[in-house]
Amino acid sequence: MEKLVFGDGERIGVFDGEKVAYYESEFITRYREYSEKKKSNDEWKYAGEGARFRGDYERYQNRKNEKIFACINGVQWDGEKVLYSFTVNGSSGVYRKELSAENVRENHVISLNGEFIDSLHRAGNQLAVTVGGNDVTSDVGILGLENSELKTLTSGDSRDANPHFSEQNPNKLLFDSAGVGRTSNGEFSGKYAPASICAIDLSTMEITELVGDRKYSFVKPRQAADGTVYCIRRPNKEKHGGNIFLDILLFPYRILQAIVMFVQTFVVMFTGKSLTSGGNNPAKGRDIDSKKLIIDGNLIEAEKEMKRNKKKKDKEYGFIPLSWQLVKLNGKTPETIKSGICDYDLCKDGGIYCTNGRRIFYVKESECKKIADTEKCLTLATESRVAGTDDLFSL
Repeated sequence: MEKLVFGDGERIGVFDGEKVAYYESEFITRYREYSEKKKSNDEWKYAGEGARFRGDYERYQNRKNEKIFACINGVQWDGEKVLYSFTVNGSSGVYRKELSAENVRENHVISLNGEFIDSLHRAGNQLAVTVGGNDVTSDVGILGLENSELKTLTSGDSRDANPHFSEQNPNKLLFDSAGVGRTSNGEFSGKYAPASICAIDLSTMEITELVGDRKYSFVKPRQAADGTVYCIRRPNKEKHGGNIFLDILLFPYRILQAIVMFVQTFVVMFTGKSLTSGGNNPAKGRDIDSKKLIIDGNLIEAEKEMKRNKKKKDKEYGFIPLSWQLVKLNGKTPETIKSGICDYDLCKDGGIYCTNGRRIFYVKESECKKIADTEKCLTLATESRVAGTDDLFSL
């Protein structure tokens, strides 16, 4: 069975056909160690009555309890090594990790400040990447592995993401694109237009739309050697069933709960103390709720989704909504391969690896087999089947 690499958020996982092994990101580990050491070294500056009088002590305590946001965004095989992209607080980059020797330092490919790199796909000595400088828009680009040069290929008021070289024509790059919703004042409305599948010809830089729909977003495209296009289809608006009678009965309680939470937040904001005598101050260093995850720009309430999926009597349920479907685009009607999928990749034998966030599956010819259990699996990749594009597109 083909080997697989995946990211669970902060670690790199490898499935060798039999078992799963995990590897730490050296960069993220060193960043955390340096941050903790710096906090410890700076503590003396903010101790004593003078610091309390100036207000430095309280500000230091807030900084001391700040959570370091670290995430592995994309993974790719590079021979026996692994290329991975990461985001740590305000920095991002790509590193190459040696798996066979623990004492070998990671190899730096590129680092960015104020920008992020996401969703990798390798072809020869080039990486197709998502690159962005803010939380609203992003572009697709090409990163040279030998010279670390980064060139963006798209621009505009849209979220262009998840670029992938075509196996049929390595000089063609598929990606998904969603227009940004704006208010009359030009501010981000918090919504995007449904994402469509686009292709860019790297020789002419011409962009064409392949698939689009008003009701659905199509993301994470892959094109096999025979020209078949695969992607994940998501409804533009999620629908969950509810009990209208229960909602009516709970309405007064929810109004009261909202008032209490508002007063609680107001008091904490201006006094730094909670209304109740016990417990931690929620305004001081509360960890991000681990039950909520951001996956491909979407907020997922993992615990709620797992409960919903469990009711479907699927023992291999995960925390990805079942409305997220891996589909094959044959003709006008997409063919559903598997539901509840957040990422996937094509295998050399014609099969597909895919994940529902907790389990990894192998699908081929309508047969689905679970191959591994994970705590989290948010992005995955098999060995690249795309020929090098060095002669076709030069930076």
